[in-house]
Amino acid sequence: MKKTINIIVLILLISFSSNAQNNYQIKRATSFSEYATTQLKLSNEDKKFLYDTYLAKFVAQREKIHGKELSDEEKKQIYKASRNELVKTLNTRFNTEKTKAIMAAVKEVRDKEK
Repeated sequence: MKKTINIIVLILLISFSSNAQNNYQIKRATSFSEYATTQLKLSNEDKKFLYDTYLAKFVAQREKIHGKELSDEEKKQIYKASRNELVKTLNTRFNTEKTKAIMAAVKEVRDKEK
């Protein structure tokens, strides 16, 4: 009985931790897409594309980094590869100038959050 209770508690803790992380990723993706959309006067379809793209980026990064004992250099490589993939994805919908403007707007909001 005690083991069953411990397992249930463990499952609940993992669930809450996972939900908190997902909420953080959702909050960041929302913040980035809304700010870039407002700054660059993008359409609602573009806003949804940005949100989906950033959320996918954050989820992929978490899967590659979370729970693994990676060095700072290894994490930097993952972040750099993730950024490059993000730029490629944005370039499928926007021209290079617009992509650079989006990245600059997101950097601006990210710097404000610090």
